[in-house]
Amino acid sequence: MRLADAARAGHSARMGMQSRLRAPLALAVAACLVPGAIGPASAQSGLSGDERWIVLASRQDPAEAIALARAYRERFEATHVVTSSNGWNAVVAGPVPASDPGALQARLRAEPGLPDDLFVSDGTRFAEPYWTADAPRLERLRFDGDAPLAFEADGLTFLLDAARDDTDLAYPTIDAYEGRRVAFSIAFEDAASFSAGARLTIAPLDPEAPGERQIVTSAFTGGAHCCAVTRIAGRLGARWLVIPGATLDGDTGYGVRDLDGDGVYELVGIDQSFLYAYASYAASFAPIVIERYAGKKIVDLSDDPRFRRAFEDDLAWMDEAVRDEPALWRENGFLAAWAASMARLGRWEEARARVLASFDRSSDWPLTICEAPATADGTCPAGAERPAAFPDVLERHLRERGYIGG
Repeated sequence: MRLADAARAGHSARMGMQSRLRAPLALAVAACLVPGAIGPASAQSGLSGDERWIVLASRQDPAEAIALARAYRERFEATHVVTSSNGWNAVVAGPVPASDPGALQARLRAEPGLPDDLFVSDGTRFAEPYWTADAPRLERLRFDGDAPLAFEADGLTFLLDAARDDTDLAYPTIDAYEGRRVAFSIAFEDAASFSAGARLTIAPLDPEAPGERQIVTSAFTGGAHCCAVTRIAGRLGARWLVIPGATLDGDTGYGVRDLDGDGVYELVGIDQSFLYAYASYAASFAPIVIERYAGKKIVDLSDDPRFRRAFEDDLAWMDEAVRDEPALWRENGFLAAWAASMARLGRWEEARARVLASFDRSSDWPLTICEAPATADGTCPAGAERPAAFPDVLERHLRERGYIGG
């Protein structure tokens, strides 16, 4: 894989990671996890160097393990549930530095409120975490779809299961109960594929109700170049409402991150209008988009100055990629996303000069400009398209998407 391809893939994966996690754990959360026995090909959560997991307990029932891990999350920065090689579900915390694992184990066993039989482990017998929580209020779950899974959170009982459509393709279903009453149900029939996996993230998303948490659910449609379909459930008065989120490239959906440190989490995605716009999928890059849940709708916050740092970080990541591979300056797929990030930060004229000097004039990727208003379905009227050069198409694109004014 070329660095450009790896960088684009890394960009997508990076947005699904939570900033409070260390790199090994972030990769663990992104991996596919199966509650139950693990096969020889399963990814392992072994740690390198001095880091160790703190193993607090083990349970056969995943729901019991999740409940126990949740009880410990105020004591540790992060707690998790992993599948052990014996098929049980281990409750672990960390990872934590442990230059002397024996001394660390003895000290923790002596602390009030912690099990006196806990132990530290390098994780070589563990699969990657399928449930994890960061202090104070963020939880994530990866459901593989092979067997029903039930767990409780925020007064709700969640039941995750699999169903099949008329063509025998599988899709995940999520039912949430308040007592015996169904609070909401989600069936990802539009994500039917050969597996019924799903992801759940539970976090406070609504600044108007910071004491409540909402549930972000997503399922992968399958296919080499496609998508995570997202639904978000939140309480609206006495009832629950499920609204659609963005359908995003890749299999992870939104990154859920507290970008401004106010305790309410934002939804981080990518501007998918850049994929295939100037190059093939493998050579395409996309700038980030920041959104927020607002009860009945999703609101774009990309122009909010509170999140300038996030866009600066995204641009810094692209600058680092092009330092490692300067040839990216000649790839229109990269140059378009880089220029968009620059424009978002008010640096369009600087970016435009680079675009004019660097773009690939020999590219045979078809580029056109529509010279008439779009039709009702968003397409260009017949005969209204004309071929155009990359700088002109890019500037029109950025203006239409609000990266630059005028």
